[in-house]
Amino acid sequence: MRVNKKYIAAAVIAIIIAFIMTGCWDMVEIETNAFILGIGLDLSKDVEGDEERIMVTYQIALPADMLVASGQGEGGGGGASTLNISIEAKNLMMAEQTLMSTLNQVPNYDHLQVVVFGEELSTKGIGKYIDFFFRDSRIRQRTKVAVSKGKASEVFKVQPKTVKSTSQYISDLLDENEKRNLMVLMPMDFGKMQRHFIRKLDVCLPSIVLKKDTLTVQGAGVFSGDKLVAWLTGSEVMGLKWLHGQPAKGIIDISSDKIKTGDFVFNITNNKVSIKPVLDGNRFIFKVKMDVEGDIGEIQNEKFNTYDMTLIRQVEDLVKQKITRSCSEVFDKLVNDLRTDCIELGRRVQNYYPDFWEKNKDRWKEYFVNSSLEMEVDVKLRRVGVIK
Repeated sequence: MRVNKKYIAAAVIAIIIAFIMTGCWDMVEIETNAFILGIGLDLSKDVEGDEERIMVTYQIALPADMLVASGQGEGGGGGASTLNISIEAKNLMMAEQTLMSTLNQVPNYDHLQVVVFGEELSTKGIGKYIDFFFRDSRIRQRTKVAVSKGKASEVFKVQPKTVKSTSQYISDLLDENEKRNLMVLMPMDFGKMQRHFIRKLDVCLPSIVLKKDTLTVQGAGVFSGDKLVAWLTGSEVMGLKWLHGQPAKGIIDISSDKIKTGDFVFNITNNKVSIKPVLDGNRFIFKVKMDVEGDIGEIQNEKFNTYDMTLIRQVEDLVKQKITRSCSEVFDKLVNDLRTDCIELGRRVQNYYPDFWEKNKDRWKEYFVNSSLEMEVDVKLRRVGVIK
């Protein structure tokens, strides 16, 4: 049977067109993208009937201005390289629709660095609005989450001098400085947060404090469920990180009149933390073992004899006391005052006692508030610095 060549040619052309069309039918030119770097969520003052509304602040990159600033060798300046747009809406999807009606570009979340929840909205509850970030496939799970003291919209008005956007500034602080500063909480992203919400675990978010024109990432906001219930100071975050099992580095400032060195600073260079839950009757004892190594970073008594082993042991003992006290105070606050397990001790119980957890996971808060802490801390002073 002879096949008509015209039919073969038509079939080949149709196949080629099909491949071409499937490759670019939904393509968006890069010039038409509005690259969103940060999002701030606040509770709106305007209420329609009984309907709660939010104020969503988008920080959008201006690529041309960023390139100009880079070419001039400047660090940035949030106002010059970014555009902040605040939109009032019922939810985030409606806010995005309004954004597209006021901006001649398509929202793009590929470069989203951070989402900041305002204090008032966080106190009332973020559960209704966080679903968008969990559900939308355009949102990267590694996007960082933080909570601000005051309005989130005010955070994005700050113009950092070292980077080109406020969002990148916050992201860098959480990524890099957290590793070297005990008062900066480890980053929380949407991937971790979603797992916490699914398992009905409490969370702590890094807190952002705005003082005049300066942003400070220090301390933490404690959430019970989806509601902000308390703030932790920078010094309390130090104990929180250790109770979370994080091998954190940074400095410990010691003030004491019981030692000839006077006030001194201990710089932690290495540490290991292990936490083991022990079921004792109807209550849990959490046994924390810490091995800490560090140097003397600064000292206020120049007559300190670096070869005096008695003084060195006193330094180690004072550091041990401060670590133990810091962890114990934070533990007591979480257990007795806040009744909030944002340090994931329940997860450790699940790992060590899986059968018990399956039977009692819905009653974990009852066990948590009756738990106790035992600390075993070993501190070693390795170096005293360069002394002429």
